[in-house]
Amino acid sequence: MRKPNIGITIGDYNGIGPEVVLKSLQNKKVLSSCNVIIIADKKVLDSLSIDIDKRIRIHDCNNIVRIKLGKPTILSGKASLDYISNGINMIREKTIDCLVTGPISKTAISLAGSKFKGHTDLLASAFNVKNVVMAFFSNKINVSLASIHIPISKVPGYITQELVFNQISIVNKFLKVFLKNKNPRIGICGFNPHASEDGNIGFEDLRIISPAVKLLRKNKIDIVGPLPADTIFVKKNREKFDIIHAIYHDQGLIPFKMLAFDKGVNVTLNLPFVRTSPDHGTAYDIAGLSKANSVSMEESILLAVKMYRSLSTGRPS
Repeated sequence: MRKPNIGITIGDYNGIGPEVVLKSLQNKKVLSSCNVIIIADKKVLDSLSIDIDKRIRIHDCNNIVRIKLGKPTILSGKASLDYISNGINMIREKTIDCLVTGPISKTAISLAGSKFKGHTDLLASAFNVKNVVMAFFSNKINVSLASIHIPISKVPGYITQELVFNQISIVNKFLKVFLKNKNPRIGICGFNPHASEDGNIGFEDLRIISPAVKLLRKNKIDIVGPLPADTIFVKKNREKFDIIHAIYHDQGLIPFKMLAFDKGVNVTLNLPFVRTSPDHGTAYDIAGLSKANSVSMEESILLAVKMYRSLSTGRPS
């Protein structure tokens, strides 16, 4: 199989995105696995004292660039959105096979006029995909999320049986191909503390999660739950599952980032292409200090390659 073409956006140029992108491409394993196209403003890349391998192509976006390290600005937000827009066009034109995205600032893109909270909903809208799932992969734990960037007060009204059924179906379909496993094992967290304890602590688990799980099992999906979220992530429990589906953002990402912050990868499932991203944000506090760790970006690129090969051939490489 040919090496895939990977487009990489640098994210918010006032954060660590440009630094981790260029640092990650110093890794020989990364460069040997794919053809890289950096989607950026060349002026931003030139501001860093990091050599760029001659094999790497640069797609120069020609935005107005005024670097103010450590601060979300209208211009950095506009540039962030433009990088993503260019990546979307390159996917559509088949110039690239996969998209790896650098961290953006929700504040900056909001200042720039975006109605989206982040990459996931933006990409889903761009490709007219109704149901996508945000998932996180690592060598220690895999987690997917039922709800993403919404206030905790709105989660109860957001989670439905249909939503859970559709999400788990997407996760299961993906894992069957990616893990070469005809029957991946999925655990799902309880909505309430102790998974409601038979309805004594809230009703959502009995009325929403449990019926959805029952229907999924009828559809021959190996899912267990709802299970108490305070124990499902204990090592002996989490190792029983190929992935754990959390009900809300922090329920799943606190344990994930405790275990795999440096090597975790964010993946959007059910897009018509592979999209990955490091599991960290813009880290404005260390922008420009040459302290950023690029391992999560390296893992994001390598996982994109692995997923592309697996999904293209119908089996993992």
